[in-house]
Amino acid sequence: MKKGIVKTALLVAVFILTICVLPFWFGRYGVYVPQSENTESTFLKLWHIDSFEGGSGNRAEFLNRIAVKYHAKKTSCYVVVQTLTEEEAINAISNGNLPDLISFSHHIANHFYDKLQKLELKSPARTEIQKFAEKDGKTYAIPWYMSGYCLIGNSAVDERVLTQLSVDTAYSFGNPDAKNPKFAYTAGLKNSYAQVAMLENSTARANLKSCDPKMLEKTSFEAYSDFTKNNAAVLLGTARDFYRVQNRVSLNGMQACAYVPLQKFSDLIQYIGILNPQSTAQSENFISFLLSNENQRALAGIGLFPTTDIEIYADSEYKKFEKAMQTITKSISIFATPDEKLALYKKAINSMC
Repeated sequence: MKKGIVKTALLVAVFILTICVLPFWFGRYGVYVPQSENTESTFLKLWHIDSFEGGSGNRAEFLNRIAVKYHAKKTSCYVVVQTLTEEEAINAISNGNLPDLISFSHHIANHFYDKLQKLELKSPARTEIQKFAEKDGKTYAIPWYMSGYCLIGNSAVDERVLTQLSVDTAYSFGNPDAKNPKFAYTAGLKNSYAQVAMLENSTARANLKSCDPKMLEKTSFEAYSDFTKNNAAVLLGTARDFYRVQNRVSLNGMQACAYVPLQKFSDLIQYIGILNPQSTAQSENFISFLLSNENQRALAGIGLFPTTDIEIYADSEYKKFEKAMQTITKSISIFATPDEKLALYKKAINSMC
């Protein structure tokens, strides 16, 4: 009788231990317990290639933050962001090394556009700029942020720029008759089509006497430096220069400046596409997340502009720039050949100078 009672008590104790104690212990100390839901992790490799100056922050870091947020929502998917230079990306692609996703501009697209996967995803970007990533009615990439060009007038050189600066008056400032003339215009924008943007917005030819004779040789920072040192009345720059100059003025480092964002044309558009057909579904999910209104609004944190119709800025000058970006209808196709782009560039240079 006693043996029966003891046996029963032991069985009850084992039952309680199995049901209550062991699961708690396993969970606390991380012992793997199989789950019915598939939790296998997936990894997407995303290359980000910078080809042009941006706004006020690091685009790769921005992508990393988006990837972290995406993982928090889609816990089984990790997006690993890797920044490559144009040269590094070209070499890797030529050796057959391809990522799942690629963030790029037209500057480098001719090295891999034939490998871009057709997207079934509906693009939220404006149709006027989405078309530059389409071919034969099919979508191969989606623009996920953009920047643009801006004329900036330096009132320390010529105070008239504050009220008279426009694409048609840009060459009329400065003092070409002085011994050391104040150049009315500096470009210094290698690997960009700022001159094309000017051509699209104006028919005025440059006054060679008021142009910086080395404007096409200088780096973008050299041109910006000339402007801030009062060696130029007008700078044709990007949103990065716009941000820098605004900061200098607000910190009382410069006199007031005038800003005229260029409408109609910008080639400063960053696209995202898929190179690995095996990861199309997961990659399209990430692209949808990246293009959501919430993440497009976050572009204000790095001084860039959305590719959709939403408005994200409160500052009056940034709002003016933003409205100009919403009027962009011309750019360069990601399928354009180097010869086609060179012809466009030469036409702009000849028309300007």
